[in-house]
Amino acid sequence: MEGRSRVLCVTLLVVLTATYSTLDYMTSEADDTIELEVLGVDHFVAGQTTQEWDMTSGNWYSIQTNCQSCSSSLYFNDVMIQSNQINYSGQVDEDGTLKLVVNNSQAENFTPSAITNVSDNHLNIRPSPQADASLSNVYVCGIQNSCIDVESPVLASSIPVDQNIQPITGVLEGQQNDYIAFTVYTGQIVELNLKHTNSDIEFKSYFQNQTHEHELEGALSTSSISNHHTNPILKYIEIPDDGRLVLSVSSATIDTIWSMGIIIHNQSQASMLDMSEDTEILGHNSKTVIVELNDTEALNLQPNIFDVDYTYHSLVNSEWVFSGSGVLIDGVTNFIFPLPGSTALKISISADVFYLEIGTINFDDANSGLEAPSLPPILATTDNSSWPVLSVQGSNLIGEFTHSIGDSSDVYKIEIEAWEDSIHFVKIEVEGDINDFEIELIEKNQEDWSEVDSKVKTTTLGKLSVALELSRGTHFFRISLINTTTDSAWGEYIEPTKYTLVTTYELVDEGEEPWFPPDESAKKWGNVARWFMGILFLAPASFLAIMHYRKKNYAKEILSKRQRLQWLKKRLDEGISPKQNRRELARSLDAVATLDWNDACQTWGEPDILYRTENVAIAGWKIDERIAKTNDSWPLIIGVYIIKGNWEIAALRLDSPEGEAWEIKSVTPRFLHSGYEVFLDTMMSGNKTFLSVELLGSANSVDIELNGRLDGQPFACRTSKTLYRDEEE
Repeated sequence: MEGRSRVLCVTLLVVLTATYSTLDYMTSEADDTIELEVLGVDHFVAGQTTQEWDMTSGNWYSIQTNCQSCSSSLYFNDVMIQSNQINYSGQVDEDGTLKLVVNNSQAENFTPSAITNVSDNHLNIRPSPQADASLSNVYVCGIQNSCIDVESPVLASSIPVDQNIQPITGVLEGQQNDYIAFTVYTGQIVELNLKHTNSDIEFKSYFQNQTHEHELEGALSTSSISNHHTNPILKYIEIPDDGRLVLSVSSATIDTIWSMGIIIHNQSQASMLDMSEDTEILGHNSKTVIVELNDTEALNLQPNIFDVDYTYHSLVNSEWVFSGSGVLIDGVTNFIFPLPGSTALKISISADVFYLEIGTINFDDANSGLEAPSLPPILATTDNSSWPVLSVQGSNLIGEFTHSIGDSSDVYKIEIEAWEDSIHFVKIEVEGDINDFEIELIEKNQEDWSEVDSKVKTTTLGKLSVALELSRGTHFFRISLINTTTDSAWGEYIEPTKYTLVTTYELVDEGEEPWFPPDESAKKWGNVARWFMGILFLAPASFLAIMHYRKKNYAKEILSKRQRLQWLKKRLDEGISPKQNRRELARSLDAVATLDWNDACQTWGEPDILYRTENVAIAGWKIDERIAKTNDSWPLIIGVYIIKGNWEIAALRLDSPEGEAWEIKSVTPRFLHSGYEVFLDTMMSGNKTFLSVELLGSANSVDIELNGRLDGQPFACRTSKTLYRDEEE
């Protein structure tokens, strides 16, 4: 994007002297007018209002009051030149002040449109593809679709005020055509907005690359005076390749004054929508969005102002399956239903410009997150986890027949948990459009899965209910629609039929509690076993307490001596083996972590690098290279202190700012590591970790970086100082 801006700046040879003014209403104070212009709100003012413009000799003006009941007068240098016109236009022959006075006795709500100081400074001959041409400065919408004004009646885009880019203006003196050229790139969408014209006008577009030119289909035109307040006219051009776009401006009327707003939109990229945050879809030409949901959720898509075409696919078993297409209509309820077993939807939307509000609805049964199957499972060994549970002792449950997916029968499972040979009375009553329903309660034999008993009921005396005595185990309840016929296609929205299930439960026979008297030996040895197991469980806790106590004492001993690294170097000088020193270092790393951070750092000596923020502190020390396990490796000690917050998936990154990347050969204590990263996992507030790492590589310096998720948000920090292996270098 920066490169394109530099190209435009270098090639921009024509400075637009015309100024464009959109007046929400005219007042006698210029500061108030500017403020209302920023707000962009229509107003009306009863009585007389005045607006003035400074004009340069030879420049043109066009002012449209857009007020039907108003009377008006136009003055130049305090001399009235025209009055009571809907459109004032002309050319001034000297420098001066143009003043418009409007009398709005009827307090009509109007929004004037004016362009002043317009000059004819555009090309009058269309440049060939090989010819150099002055390029106009047009606005490229940086953030995707952020320029669309959702309050606009035609979803026109707007340029942010801080960009200071005005619409392009011109005048067709002597009916000569004007030509405008600007750079475009493959896939971009060019939005043309006819801001103002005082006569008939036509804009044609030509795409040029370095060798060829072709005219693009469709022209933007009007046969009379127009402005974007009273008659918004837009055109969208899709760019086929890198090159430049040339606009031809022509009119059958001489001295036509015009203004054109041009905004370039980059091609929309496929994106994942988070339904907890994203409630709108905006774009031009086409856009693909992916929504993660389950197969009992439907998308509610409501286009605003314009209808849009759509195609969607369902993600089933990791494959995108075509599910349907159609038109989303403004003002009509539009739903998209996923295929059974779906985990996501991919929706492709296409229109010149679109703005949709998006939401979800659930069509699961009994608030279970499941769509109830139409039939009971065939075998006892069948996995019945996809059948919603109907709790006989719970609250009332609401289900529905989702006609859009062909749902006309729902089956629920009833789980009876009790002692052997108990008998339970279950009654289920249905509320809703009961004349359209048929219900069935089925008792299953738990051994061979045959039907022990079943009852089928329809409406009787204005009520619909069924009752049955059930044994312990799994049984089923089915509710179905009677004589359902529909010619609608799958996925076409039809209002669902809802129902409420009311359950009544009574325990008829409790059965016998399974009980066996305990053996005396079992009671005796049970007590022994409990004491023995209790001691075994306490032993690890006692061991950990002793180890922690010894570690604290050792840490205090280290703190009293300080300068631990100098002590290790002295031991190496005395000939004590590196292996013994590494063992002593590992023990020290574990012990100093129990001390206060400042005390812990002092035990090693003055840090070679020290970094601290309000959330985390990092320190680093270089160690005598003789202590390393691997030849030519660079051993370091790194300390990390979490001052505030909780880290997840935390990792240390040891980055080489110059030269070959480091390779971590060993970490003490043992942490998972790969390449130049050490994985620290979860670190809570107050945690202190000291570790020794050995780096292998040809670089001479290292930057220490800690990254991960701090309190659920991505976070990273990097020491402000680079640690050098050879300080003199």
